[in-house]
Amino acid sequence: MDNPTLSPMRSRATATPADFKPLPSSSQPYDDVLFLNTRAPSKHLFEAASQRMAALGDLLHMLENGSQFESLPQETARLASALGLLLADARVLYEAAYQRLPQEEVGTATDDHA
Repeated sequence: MDNPTLSPMRSRATATPADFKPLPSSSQPYDDVLFLNTRAPSKHLFEAASQRMAALGDLLHMLENGSQFESLPQETARLASALGLLLADARVLYEAAYQRLPQEEVGTATDDHA
């Protein structure tokens, strides 16, 4: 997963360790693996969330088209787990983008008056 929004190793130079917030337990079993750069531009956060929502839609579409076939309980459980992870990530990313927007607007307004 090469996504600068979720990886502290590919963050912008202005981000500090305090800017990285662990994703919730619904996205990972431990809080020291996946992080969100809270200083990432809202556009990046929205795009990352949109990717996950598109993946959710694709999986649901596959499930809908595959409903004519009998699926194994194990496959259904694996699909539900994948959907849950994508949904949890998308929710956190959308929330972070929404919180980031006012900070960017203040920065833009300050830049406009300079």
